[in-house]
Amino acid sequence: MRKMYLVVAVLGMLAFDVSAKSECPNYEVEGSYLAGRRFSNWDIVPVSADVAFKRIKVEGVSSGLTVKSEDKESGLLMFEQSVSNGSRGQITLPWNVVITPEGKGSSKVKIIKMTPAGYMTGEKFQKDSMCAVINAATGEA
Repeated sequence: MRKMYLVVAVLGMLAFDVSAKSECPNYEVEGSYLAGRRFSNWDIVPVSADVAFKRIKVEGVSSGLTVKSEDKESGLLMFEQSVSNGSRGQITLPWNVVITPEGKGSSKVKIIKMTPAGYMTGEKFQKDSMCAVINAATGEA
């Protein structure tokens, strides 16, 4: 199990730089290890929605995530992260990002990440990786 956790942690760190600068005050977790979890976070960033969208997309792809779909007009960006899950083999974790205008020259970046039942991950790691998405929008990733 420790080996699996280490592999997942390393893959996630590669996906986004976890030396995040945002305090991420809006981080939430729902669910449980046995039922599956939903991690979410959001923050307001001092860049337009277009700039945030482009920066997050570039950082995600250059970090090894796959763009599953995107709708720039709606501010929706969906990534997939393939990870090894021990005896279950390879699984795909969705990273859903919603970017909306928030006043003049600012935008709201919301990230939702779901893990299946029995998927081992640390909350600190999840919070840090989601903060890194927000920081990618500001160019601080």
